[in-house]
Amino acid sequence: MRRRLVLAVAAFALTAVGLAQAAASDRPQPDPDVAGLQTALAVKGFYHGSIDGIRGPRTTAAVKALQQRFGGRTLSALGALGRPRYGSRALRRGLVGLDVAALQFELRYHGFPNDERGRFGPHTQLALERFQRYAGLKADGLAGRATYVALDQPPPVAPKLRAPLAVVQRTVPVGNAVELACPYATPVAASAGGTVVFAANRSRGYGYTVVTRDAKGLEVLYAHLARIDVRDGQRLVPGAMVGLAGWTGKSKARTSLRVELRLRGAQLPASDSFR
Repeated sequence: MRRRLVLAVAAFALTAVGLAQAAASDRPQPDPDVAGLQTALAVKGFYHGSIDGIRGPRTTAAVKALQQRFGGRTLSALGALGRPRYGSRALRRGLVGLDVAALQFELRYHGFPNDERGRFGPHTQLALERFQRYAGLKADGLAGRATYVALDQPPPVAPKLRAPLAVVQRTVPVGNAVELACPYATPVAASAGGTVVFAANRSRGYGYTVVTRDAKGLEVLYAHLARIDVRDGQRLVPGAMVGLAGWTGKSKARTSLRVELRLRGAQLPASDSFR
């Protein structure tokens, strides 16, 4: 499994040797234990960066600030979120710990978002069950050995797809989605082939929305449309007309096309597909 952060004061200090090793890699892999530590530091008010599992200067500074405040008593200062290390026990709803925060990070890293921090609540359970179904495991909401092995695999990668718009004025990533600013009523073409599984108005800021799904479970969502030109059950080929871009569902009349990608329930970074 990926390198685990040894939960001891020396490791929490993130020595110069460890930092040098991390700097030697152009693309360091996130460590779930580091993500758990970042979460614990954030809850205590010492860390204000992103929970990314990477040992960087902000994490180092937060650890030092914590140690200065509590006289080096790192583990006791972090309380219930200071232990145990990720993968050392089975996790279920109701538990609290650094390993729970690490599990939550791993689920987000693999495309199953949740907003809880160190406490295994209903959102974590839902995300875990969705991941287990994605991985072909029993969706029991219990993180045991099989779940840890599945989470140790690389996250799904967004495929390269056909651009849905001929003209894009600006590309703005919004979480895993991407907003493509464009002139009003710009034709929207299908980025991938598949069957239309949703074609209607959608709440929560989406507006007129179309969702397609292919045989491998890849779903492409097109939202904020001004007009929908497809119907449920219709089969589309790449480049087929989906509708016209607009601003439905938005609080401000700024034309854009929102695109989201999912693979069997896992959210994929849409911006990576259209670079």
